[in-house]
Amino acid sequence: MFRDRTQAGAALAAALPEYRRKTNVTVIGLARGGVEVAAELARQLDQPLDVLCVRKVSMPGHPELAMGAVAPMGERFTNRRLAARLPAPVIDAAYDAATAQAREMDERLRGGVPMMLIGRVALIVDDGAATGASVRAALAAVRNAGARQTVIALPVLPRLAAERLSRECDRLVALRDPQRFHAVSQFYEIFGDVGEERVRDLLAAAKPAVEIPA
Repeated sequence: MFRDRTQAGAALAAALPEYRRKTNVTVIGLARGGVEVAAELARQLDQPLDVLCVRKVSMPGHPELAMGAVAPMGERFTNRRLAARLPAPVIDAAYDAATAQAREMDERLRGGVPMMLIGRVALIVDDGAATGASVRAALAAVRNAGARQTVIALPVLPRLAAERLSRECDRLVALRDPQRFHAVSQFYEIFGDVGEERVRDLLAAAKPAVEIPA
């Protein structure tokens, strides 16, 4: 188990020493919990930190079951097996709502500034993943922002999901890849909610990836 998200970020930094002070790397934390992990990783690697406001798209009536995920500029991932149970208008409405939420959060946390990743290594970080839906939406977003290489770094990811996700990026680092998996929280001693104010504080204390308008 990890003590908390900060300790998980330190463990990831220990697994990725080749990125320390490399000149073309941006660490990208998925809002909100992933930013705590990413902030410690970026600090130890001496790299700029950015945030990506990906929103989960839940199955109607089942808020914990992810049908997919969407990024602020509309990049999306859809679990087609789950989506096949629903009519197209219901799917479109769910994605429209999630996209609006992602854009609103992006405006609050980043001022809506476009991601600056042309020619860079995008090191995508979350506090863990169950299905990988949010990470897949993030992959699409960083590629559209011009990333030259995509590296996914996660403290924990189920083994089956890790096998699939490793084929979709340039490199995957998962510190734990259990076969038995219930929830990301079971791998942390402390796993409280991370608010937007905490995210702002972490971004303010880090080496900036972009200049956020006042």
